[in-house]
Amino acid sequence: MMRSAHISQQVAVALLLMGLTGCRVPLRPIFAAYDPPIVWPKAPDRPRIRYIGELTGEASLAARPSGWAAFRAALTGVAPTVAFSTPTAVEIVGERVYVVDRDRRAVFVLDLTARTFDSITTAAGLPFEWLSDIAEVDGMIAVSDSRRGAVFLFDADGQFVRTIGQGLIERPTGIAWLAAAAELWVLDTAVHACLVFSIEGTLLRSIGRRGGAAGEFNSPTGLAHAASVGTVIADSMNFRIQLFDAEDRSRLVFGRKGDAAGDFALPRDVAVDSDGHIYVLDNRFENVQVFDRHGALLMAFGGEGDGPGEFALPSGITIDHRDRIWIADTYNRRVQVFQYLRENEQ
Repeated sequence: MMRSAHISQQVAVALLLMGLTGCRVPLRPIFAAYDPPIVWPKAPDRPRIRYIGELTGEASLAARPSGWAAFRAALTGVAPTVAFSTPTAVEIVGERVYVVDRDRRAVFVLDLTARTFDSITTAAGLPFEWLSDIAEVDGMIAVSDSRRGAVFLFDADGQFVRTIGQGLIERPTGIAWLAAAAELWVLDTAVHACLVFSIEGTLLRSIGRRGGAAGEFNSPTGLAHAASVGTVIADSMNFRIQLFDAEDRSRLVFGRKGDAAGDFALPRDVAVDSDGHIYVLDNRFENVQVFDRHGALLMAFGGEGDGPGEFALPSGITIDHRDRIWIADTYNRRVQVFQYLRENEQ
């Protein structure tokens, strides 16, 4: 018995030392390499989109506990991790991934470099109710909550800064920051318009109304801005995309309801890559169609399913400064990641 107790003490000390010093084994990559790579379009065409991988929640970071957390894990087992439930939107700031999870009423923050996982669940002292979109705003993060009828601004570390649009917005959905103009554009799906705010929360103007003419909307949901093309809006129930110039004029309208290439079933969100290509995420087609800045269809990828590049009612798309394409694959409970390949990339 004495010898057994002595061995147990030795094991405990060894585990403690391991926990305090940490393991020197390298962490596995967050995104595994695929060989051969998964690309679109298929050969013999030159690939334009390459699949990178997916994030499903905290476990995707492949982090290991260290210090006392490692010691406790050695004694009691690793604590359960948080998984995405219904990711609906995503934003990237550096190597931080912000994922809006509607049913969990949270914004999850995954730091791909530090391998840390955190969450934001309240704004102005109250819990979120129905999160819809997220966007980087001058180094901060803005989140729209459709039921609370407001946009909430946080600093990069998740600390609440201010409320924007309370009492002025009925049902905010898509949001975008126009850095050159220092304006926050907010789609109000309930009134079929886009409201423009200053970063301090002052309402500057309203664009559009319900209708089918250029500059009018029918339940718009998705919004993106790029200097090369202007402001892109998914005019969802008009089954089309509208591009606005710096004077708030609708300069281009393309798309229609249908099932042919270039048509839409429910254009839910939009994004723009570094070459000015417009990506339209279709919630019902469960695919992405890519257009040039003039509205001509270039290619499409995706379809119904749960494999790489397949989707289940996807809700949000964003493209970061490295041309990585992040898609909130809502009912597959994951965020899928792709890489746009420019002319000199493979």
